Amino acid sequence: MQNSFKLAAAAALCASAFAAHAEMTMDANLELDTTYQNKVKAPATNARDSDLNMGGRVEFNVGAKATNGDAFVQARGTLLVKKDGDSSVDDMWVQFGNAGMDVKMGRFEAMDLFPVGKDTVVEEAGYSAYKANKLRGRFGKDSVHIAPGFNAGPARIELGLVYSKEKGEARGFRPAVSFTTGPVTLRVGAESVKVVGDSKSTNGFGASVGYALSSDANINVNFAKMKDDKSVGVNGVFGPAGIGFIYGKGATSAQKVNTVYAAYSLPLFGVKGATITPALSYSKGGTGTDNQLAARVRINYAF
Repeated sequence: MQNSFKLAAAAALCASAFAAHAEMTMDANLELDTTYQNKVKAPATNARDSDLNMGGRVEFNVGAKATNGDAFVQARGTLLVKKDGDSSVDDMWVQFGNAGMDVKMGRFEAMDLFPVGKDTVVEEAGYSAYKANKLRGRFGKDSVHIAPGFNAGPARIELGLVYSKEKGEARGFRPAVSFTTGPVTLRVGAESVKVVGDSKSTNGFGASVGYALSSDANINVNFAKMKDDKSVGVNGVFGPAGIGFIYGKGATSAQKVNTVYAAYSLPLFGVKGATITPALSYSKGGTGTDNQLAARVRINYAF
C-alpha cells in the first residue's frame, strides 16, 4: 500500500507538470550490487563474519521546469524501489527564483564540500571521517531544509538552513560558496551544528579544490575539520576510471583511518546505458580496529 501511495504521488506530479505546460522529464535506472566484505572481529561496532551479498534498487525520476521570462519554477522527485522489497524517497524538492537568486526546499543534497569522486564502494575501518556533510541534506520526514542561493558571475552562494525537533537529529546553518574560473573550481563552507537534546553547538569547516582535465576527467583535493575530527581527501576521475584516498583522524588513537578506493566502468555487451563496474576499497583503522576490505561489482542499466 505504501508503494502505491508513492507511485500515485509521482503520477500526480506528472499530471501537474502537463497541466502547467512545464518542460517535463522522466527516466529510470537499475543498480545491482554484488559485494564481498572481510571478517571484522568484536568488539568493533560493525563486527561481522566475511560475507557475500547482493543488494540494489530501481530508481524512478520525474522532474518539471517552467519559466516565465527570467523567473523559473523547477521540481524533482525520486522514488527508490529496493531489492529487499522496501521503498523510499531519495530526492523531493522544489526550486524557484531567477538568474540572480533562488530558493530550494524539500529533500535534497546541498553543495558538496568534500566530493569523493567515483565512490562505488568506500568502507572506512571503524571510524568515519568528518566530510563537512552533517547539514548537507536528504533528511528525514520531520526535518525542514531550505537553501537560498545567490549567483554572481562565476560564484554561487548557498545559505542552508536545517531545522528538526527530533532528539538526536542535527539542525543548524550551513553557508557555502563555490567559485569557478576556467578549469578550476573552489568550494568553501562551514557548518554550525546543534544536535537536538544537546545544549552546545559545534562548528565545522570544509574546503575543496577541483581541476577539470577534460569534460569527463577531474581531480579533487578536499579538507574538512570539526573540533578534533579532521580529514583530507584526494581523488580523480578519468573517464570510466576513478581512484581516491581519504585520511581521517579524531581525538583518540582508535579514531584514525586511511582508506583507498578505486573503480572502473565497462560497457555491458555494448548496450546503450548498461555498464558493469568492478570496485575495491581497503581501509586501515586505528588502535584495536581491524582493517577492512570490500570488493563490489555493480551493474547499472538506464532504461
